[in-house]
Amino acid sequence: MPNKKKKEAPKFIYNCVRCGQYCSSVNGVPVTLQDLLRWQANGELGRLVTHLGLETSSGFPRLVLKPSEGKERGCPVYDAESKDCGLYTDLPLNCQAYPLGFNGEKYFVVDQACQGLGEGEMIADKLRTQRDAARAEYEARSSSAATLPVMYGLVMRELMDQSRQAMESVTPEQKAELERYFKGGR
Repeated sequence: MPNKKKKEAPKFIYNCVRCGQYCSSVNGVPVTLQDLLRWQANGELGRLVTHLGLETSSGFPRLVLKPSEGKERGCPVYDAESKDCGLYTDLPLNCQAYPLGFNGEKYFVVDQACQGLGEGEMIADKLRTQRDAARAEYEARSSSAATLPVMYGLVMRELMDQSRQAMESVTPEQKAELERYFKGGR
């Protein structure tokens, strides 16, 4: 009987080459409750709240960073010209895990066209970090689906706080003009 060699799974090797392929083509970057809480704690939520939207094409609602006004695709904090991410130091969990995914049982590559696949070398610590990020993203996404109403409450509170702060800086003349406008007196 011939000795059959066990087929090995292909090794996951990935190093971001900052090509922008995902960043410029994504149709809504998935955002979790953990992302929102982290951004609220570090002061980023205020600048990101205008980019938050609801996406339902996957069959269930999910919170996303939606493409900038007038664009069909792309992350709103990604600068395609300079290939810089405006959140690079505090990426959404989805981006931290990319291009690795986790489905609750096993890891998989979510984007075979990713230009960073097969680039450089993958040391054990980096692989562990990538896997941890994919697992954390999966768990956060799972819990976020159940907490979507809470997330919207956080977003609405942030919007209300910003509106209140803006109204506090309005002069009495501007307030009167706003009242006339909303009453139809333009």
